[in-house]
Amino acid sequence: MVSTVTYAAMYHGAAKHFLNAPENLVVESLQGLCALNPQIALDVADKVVYVAKQDRSKVALICGGGSGHEPAHAGYVGDGMLTAAACGTVFASPNTSQVRRAIDLVENEQGTVIIVKNYTGDILNFGLAKEQYAAQHPEKSDKVKFVIVGDDVAVGKTQGKIVGRRGLAGTCLVYKIAGALAKRGGSLDEVYAIAEYVAAHVGTIGVGLEHCHVPGTAAGDSHLAPSEIEIGMGIHNEPGNRRLAPVPPLADLVPQLLDLLTSTTDPRAQLRAVQGEGSRRATRAALDKQGFVIERVLAGTFMTSLNMPGFSITLLLLPDGSDSSAPSAESLLSLLDEKPDVPRLEVGFRGGASSARRADQADGGNAPGRRLSEHKAARRGCEGVRRGSAEGMQGDHRGGAGNHQDGQYRR
Repeated sequence: MVSTVTYAAMYHGAAKHFLNAPENLVVESLQGLCALNPQIALDVADKVVYVAKQDRSKVALICGGGSGHEPAHAGYVGDGMLTAAACGTVFASPNTSQVRRAIDLVENEQGTVIIVKNYTGDILNFGLAKEQYAAQHPEKSDKVKFVIVGDDVAVGKTQGKIVGRRGLAGTCLVYKIAGALAKRGGSLDEVYAIAEYVAAHVGTIGVGLEHCHVPGTAAGDSHLAPSEIEIGMGIHNEPGNRRLAPVPPLADLVPQLLDLLTSTTDPRAQLRAVQGEGSRRATRAALDKQGFVIERVLAGTFMTSLNMPGFSITLLLLPDGSDSSAPSAESLLSLLDEKPDVPRLEVGFRGGASSARRADQADGGNAPGRRLSEHKAARRGCEGVRRGSAEGMQGDHRGGAGNHQDGQYRR
């Protein structure tokens, strides 16, 4: 359930990158990904990565969003996970025609589930593409389903009720579990239902040492003091929950992150899934102390923000059997454990039961036994940095992704 801490110290030359030209960065990156992984292919014009030899007798899964979060999203395309990913430019949603192209590329007998993170641009463009497809194919209007993931718990649901919570690395668990069920031959309704269930029961919290920077934009000054960190910093540099100074030890920081993940003070923020950043040992100790039972530990790099230094923690709350309409915990873990044939999950999703102690053993029998599965998202830099002009960034914050949604407010 807990992941290893991944820190990357920001350096003075953070605006330096290995690239040919910023405007070609995304396409060249996707071409390299497909060259190394012949099971996937690239539609260059629309920047859609898709399974080269799709089994069209099974449900397809589409995702996408702005680039700069590698390995998300194209790194998860392959048998047993995503069927296609529509990729925008850095931090900007793919446009509607790109998404329409992705839907057409994965046309199949069963139907398609579209999964997007909760950012304004993604919801608008993927939603419009879905409606266009339904209008042009009325006989198939019920064959495309839409799932929105908003797992960022840095701000409570009541506080962020206008735009909702942002989508973070918990989205990867939705891809993984729904994709495994689709590979098994699950129906459209079954795949959609399990994607909705995981999306509703997963949560994430992150912490950053500094903003990231986008290739092709002017280098900016540091946004945080040398001794300062920001809890809840967004993956597009959006403001977070609060800043701390000096930087606390991990043993002190991780419990604060878990408090946000497990808080019930927000009347609409009952814990469903948690994802956060922190060291494996510190997070495990804190969860044991709170009485959680850890069923799986997934540690790795799942969703990044260019060269932003930081880490995140994700927790998935497993069903306890009280809801007859919910999938069983065993079925979710079984789907999580299946290994997909995708470029970037060779280690991260190689599951198996952890050596977790039962909560009653860990706390002398006095702790509540809450079963959880956790996945870690480490924020590391890949190439590229962006901040943009002050005016452009202010506009991005009001939009979402490359259209940053203004979904976070400082307390």
